[in-house]
Amino acid sequence: MSWHKYPVSFILAVLCLFCAGDVLCGSIPAGAVKNIVLTSADQLILDAIEKVNERIDKVNERIDKVNECIDNLWITMLGGFMGVMGFIGALVFWDRRTFMKRARSEMGWELKEDRHKIDAMLSAMKKLGARFPEVGDALRSFGLF
Repeated sequence: MSWHKYPVSFILAVLCLFCAGDVLCGSIPAGAVKNIVLTSADQLILDAIEKVNERIDKVNERIDKVNECIDNLWITMLGGFMGVMGFIGALVFWDRRTFMKRARSEMGWELKEDRHKIDAMLSAMKKLGARFPEVGDALRSFGLF
């Protein structure tokens, strides 16, 4: 590969990049390279690089704004989810209490009805126990006679 195919400004730009890399990496102390003369093509390259850096900075700012929006959305969604879960939990607890009150009152009425039936059956068994000694013995063994 021959060097005469490349323009001088390209070769100069490559050399400038190497020098800048050495200065940034610390192998050449800052201020040691002072008298670099840039051509207009070199200046155009540096301007283009500066424009690209500005565009990257703008994109970074937009990404930061999108991240803030996502964070706000996440917090809002989490708060909404917790609110809905709290509402459902309160509704279930309230409905359970209401259901238990209603169930207890209905159970009380059913037990009263069953109690009357059981008392009637016990009276009937006691009458049978007077006539049939086996029934009386069975009632006595359970403490019902």
